[in-house]
Amino acid sequence: MNAGIDFEGDDTEDSTSENVAELLELQLSEIEMLSSMFPNKGEFVIDDPAGIKNVQEFLKGSIKYEYLHSRLGFTIHVSPEGTKLSVELVCNFPHDYPNVSPTVFTRCPLMSRENHKRLQEDLHQYIQSLDRGEICMYSVVEWIQEHLQNYTQEEDTQSPVETKQKREEDGTLTRLWIYSHHIYSKFKRRDIIDWAGELKLTGFSLPGKPGIICAEGYSRNVDEYWHRLRNLNWKRLCVKEKEDKEIGDDDISKHRKFPDFEEKVFGVRGGKGREYHMDFGQLSEFLSEHGCGHIFSIYFGVDGKGGGATDS
Repeated sequence: MNAGIDFEGDDTEDSTSENVAELLELQLSEIEMLSSMFPNKGEFVIDDPAGIKNVQEFLKGSIKYEYLHSRLGFTIHVSPEGTKLSVELVCNFPHDYPNVSPTVFTRCPLMSRENHKRLQEDLHQYIQSLDRGEICMYSVVEWIQEHLQNYTQEEDTQSPVETKQKREEDGTLTRLWIYSHHIYSKFKRRDIIDWAGELKLTGFSLPGKPGIICAEGYSRNVDEYWHRLRNLNWKRLCVKEKEDKEIGDDDISKHRKFPDFEEKVFGVRGGKGREYHMDFGQLSEFLSEHGCGHIFSIYFGVDGKGGGATDS
């Protein structure tokens, strides 16, 4: 991420509210409660212990809110009785939680793609049904414990090692081209990059207005990436193009357009208020260099060769 460019926007997690200190105190209390409920090693893991310290410093008045760049995040390993599978429940708290929903997703490499998709969607629907203003992660854990067996019946009869390899390498490379009205939030920008790394995706993200994300990798992982992104708070987020290529057992690196995943910045220029725009002529050249020149017209309706394309 280009640390020298500080995009700001209207995302919920970047907004300052009068009761943000009270909300952050609730978050710290909930994390303390969860850590006591899952005391065994590896059951409850804080993403960044320094993040807790930063929040505590803010609550003591040692730092201003504008310098609080951390969110509280953690992973809970849930292993319900009656099933051979376990689930990693990954959670991040926006600063406005519990007035807004937490960002929650699951990791379960031994679960089939179809079952995991159903689990994710049903869990998201359950979280959205909960009353806002109340901490909810214990209820989320209970829901997983009570319902996980509904998504694991097929997997229980298969070899864990063979199943894991099959699930992770599904024989199809997918390249997803995503359009966002804007990408300003420092938290979204971090998640876009971190999740791509976790899911072994390559591609790039382009912050500003509009925002562009390209993610390529095994189909299952790209689907998971899209699921996580669309469950964040966006003004507009849509898929402009999806490319699928059957590669069988071939080395996936031979079929990627990009060697890694990075945030790109092309000739930043200011717009109205806090808006920032990129030089789309440079974007067009970058896409052409990677054999994706046709994508520019899919996004903007012009070929971009003149360098004067503008967003709508």
